[in-house]
Amino acid sequence: MKQLYVKQKVFSAAEKFTVRDNDNQIHYYIKGSLFNAPKTFEIQDAQHNIVAQITKKVLAFLPKFIIESRNNPTVEIKKELSLLRPHYTFSPQNITVKGDLFEMNFSILNKNEEIATIHKKILSWGDAYEITILEQQDSEDSLNNEILVVGLVVAIDYMLAQDRSQV
Repeated sequence: MKQLYVKQKVFSAAEKFTVRDNDNQIHYYIKGSLFNAPKTFEIQDAQHNIVAQITKKVLAFLPKFIIESRNNPTVEIKKELSLLRPHYTFSPQNITVKGDLFEMNFSILNKNEEIATIHKKILSWGDAYEITILEQQDSEDSLNNEILVVGLVVAIDYMLAQDRSQV
């Protein structure tokens, strides 16, 4: 099991996050575009190499994000029309989320196998999340799942922030 902590920088014009482990070592930097269309986020490793990109589709009726990385299949997150709480679908369908997305307290499953849990830190300056990534048999699968999970957390966080700003 691996613990990662995602922390958004509060005083930043563009969305910026750092992802650290239990020893406070940086694993990833996440940088959002400021005035670009489409909105993008780059996930960079500790050496500032881009390992994934998250892109918001511009010409979509409801928000849609694409997560692309070198060793993972492309994942699409699409907001569905719903009246009470936000509802999202994921493609490919082997990616599912169970729990409360609105409160950022959920699990991510790949092929019905739980790969991570996400919990929003309540008493925090800026958005902060604790990610628990469950170990996989193959260390390359673990790294791929780690990048996928970080990408999903950033995209879902951004979609929910946009929903809150429209209320």
